[in-house]
Amino acid sequence: MSILKAENLSKSYGGRQIISDISVYLDKGEMVSLLGVSGIGKTTLFNILSGLETPDSGSVTIDGRDVTGKSGIVGYMQQSDLLLPFKTIADNVIIPLLLRGEKKKAALEKALPLFSEFGLEGMENYYPAQLSGGMRQRAALLRSFFYSSDVLLMDEPFSALDAITRSAMQSWFRKIIREHGLSTFFITHDVNEALLLSDRIYILGGRPGQITHQLPNSIPVTENPELTEEFLKNKIRITELINGK
Repeated sequence: MSILKAENLSKSYGGRQIISDISVYLDKGEMVSLLGVSGIGKTTLFNILSGLETPDSGSVTIDGRDVTGKSGIVGYMQQSDLLLPFKTIADNVIIPLLLRGEKKKAALEKALPLFSEFGLEGMENYYPAQLSGGMRQRAALLRSFFYSSDVLLMDEPFSALDAITRSAMQSWFRKIIREHGLSTFFITHDVNEALLLSDRIYILGGRPGQITHQLPNSIPVTENPELTEEFLKNKIRITELINGK
């Protein structure tokens, strides 16, 4: 059974339809990516899936429960880390727990043991401005994890990082997600990233945006999968599909 399911979603702004009749699903423990050109409606779709926006039509369910237009149920990590600059990293991370009514002491006891696993050991009392971009993204991911330990939405989480840091973060992220069994749906413009991280790939195209293709992905886990013939072949095919060829 799908842990997250969206059916027939449509959304317009000011009389202009952005997405039309979109249906997607996410199975438990699965990593799925969404690819498409800029302005096609990817972020609009994720805002609906997260409950930040309500669709004109269609529904979103989690474990069969209708959550359409209800926020705070799934973790949603956006492009910017959105860490509060006046709070320490530990205080930033526990915000979801405090919003649920947990006491600060109990929240810290739950969060601090994970700092080492998320590569943040020793950073608990630092402020965001004292951390590198990669470290800030790790903190943002840990905070999103506490919003929901079941479903995580991510909107280009590594796009602002330099190539070397991004590659390291992708490898680390894949390990963390697998170890915790998170069901993850993420937006990316990077075909390489989609092929490296995804079990399935959705392609959004057209005006208004619609799901044009759904592709399985079984790139073998090797030391340099980007150099394999299968990887290069799939990259060319996906790039052509994104460009409507």
